[in-house]
Amino acid sequence: MLDLAIIIFLIIGFFVGLKRGLILQLVHLIGFIIAYVVANSYYEQLAPKLTLWIPYPNFGNIATLKLLTDSSNMEAAFYRAIAFVIIFFAVKVLLQIIGSMLDFIAHLPVLRQLNVWAGGLFGFIEVYLVIFILLYISALVPIEFLQNALDHSIMAKAIVNHTPILSQQIKSMWIEYTAALTSL
Repeated sequence: MLDLAIIIFLIIGFFVGLKRGLILQLVHLIGFIIAYVVANSYYEQLAPKLTLWIPYPNFGNIATLKLLTDSSNMEAAFYRAIAFVIIFFAVKVLLQIIGSMLDFIAHLPVLRQLNVWAGGLFGFIEVYLVIFILLYISALVPIEFLQNALDHSIMAKAIVNHTPILSQQIKSMWIEYTAALTSL
């Protein structure tokens, strides 16, 4: 079921990108990259403050978080991930507003087919990256039905564990960094 939802969202992302076109979709993708870099730079400062505002979810005794099992301190990883997401989406929304002011660029005469198909490709990539972040956050939440859904989803496991560059980078930022701190 989760696999079907992922496929539907990826298809929707492709068609949204087709509609936006290359220029506007490129503005959105660049906004995504900038939001990622800003969140990556500042999430460590925000994470400790979130422990006072957001309680770590604890819904019974889940033996393991099935998708990400190599960390002993998932609570710290959870707060780091939430801090990252808060900063990421705040910057992304701000850049989307700025990007929508640049909408006129999309109406400049460009090669029509290239504009449409490249926009579709970038739309797919943008939605894929958002799904990646949401799945990774979901893998850190100790809710049994969520963990079971992730564990039974071939696509979710593939996206979380095998996205080039990002899988290892997010793992080292949120999971391995936390594990290294607790072993000091």
